[in-house]
Amino acid sequence: MKVSDRQRSRPNRGRQAECAVVVATLVLLLPGRAAAEPTSDDESGQRATLRIACFNTEVLTIPGEWSRLARFRFTPARQRHLEGVAAVAEAIDPDILVLSEVTSAAAVDALAAILRDKGMGEFRGHHVDGRDSYTGFDVAFVSRIPPDRVAGETIHLFTPARIPRVADRDDQTVDLSWMVEPYEKPDRDGELHEDIAVLKRHAVSFFTVAGHRLGLVGLHLKSNPSDPAANALRMAEAAIVRQIVGREILPRGYLPIVLGDINDYDPDVPMADTFRTTKTEVLRHLKDIDPVTPGIELVNAAGFIPRVADRFSSHWDYNENGAADSDDVFTLIDHILLDRRLVPAVRRVFICHASSLAVSDHFPVVVDLDLSAVPVASP
Repeated sequence: MKVSDRQRSRPNRGRQAECAVVVATLVLLLPGRAAAEPTSDDESGQRATLRIACFNTEVLTIPGEWSRLARFRFTPARQRHLEGVAAVAEAIDPDILVLSEVTSAAAVDALAAILRDKGMGEFRGHHVDGRDSYTGFDVAFVSRIPPDRVAGETIHLFTPARIPRVADRDDQTVDLSWMVEPYEKPDRDGELHEDIAVLKRHAVSFFTVAGHRLGLVGLHLKSNPSDPAANALRMAEAAIVRQIVGREILPRGYLPIVLGDINDYDPDVPMADTFRTTKTEVLRHLKDIDPVTPGIELVNAAGFIPRVADRFSSHWDYNENGAADSDDVFTLIDHILLDRRLVPAVRRVFICHASSLAVSDHFPVVVDLDLSAVPVASP
């Protein structure tokens, strides 16, 4: 299906307030969960249903906060953006929400406070400063389920205390830990140069739900899947994700879930855009999270979305006019990769498109799990 076959008109950026009202109104119309809807319980009587979502908020910056790449400069627009993100969260009604492109703990806490005020439950924000000093973008969790405290923390970032350079390796002045990945990247002439990757934008939290131990790795990998240098870095970042899962999640007896803005396409899951294909092995490496064990360990939840036409999570407004045009790009670059042992628990997967560019250039990916369908794994 061509992009032009599924265009819908969208309001321009000058109508942000109207868009926020529209998103909030759609709460009652979306495929969410009504308050009176019965939930599935496990044998112990604990609630076993779980809704997980990931959403790139497109630079969530609250009033009064400095940000180099702030999307909005002034308080009214920043507050409207915050309310718009909260309206989307209200619509999808997640238990655990992984956010990309947040700029501070204060922004995450402000969002959680709005969700509490809406009566959605005891949402709390969990934030750790990333290491992307240029953009200031972080990955964070907002959840009404308390994370497990692991090594004394509810959220983790796995980066070295000092980000090394190639010269450090050559001089042997820095011990390169498992949290970095040497790689080669091409310049504009195609010549390869050595560099060292660090997973600057990620966060890890651990949850126990109805006896099931889940280790979530929230990601925001390098953008631009058509750029060779960006692709090389993203491959190196994926190698570090493998290390995190192998060292920090599996040994603790947690089932891994890798999710967020991965900025690449899955060659095994057809998406609405039929013109673009991946130039990397990023998704295949992430699904084969344990390269020693035969076969893949993670499954892309998007494969459970029935209509291929619905498989897009990003709107690149090519001409920046705030509307959907024939030249715009709609691709599936946000993913939720589930441990294959959780596949019997999958009840529904969807991408919430009831939003607009006034809120974000991404759409939330949502997965419903009924964990009562899966035996509790041994620690």
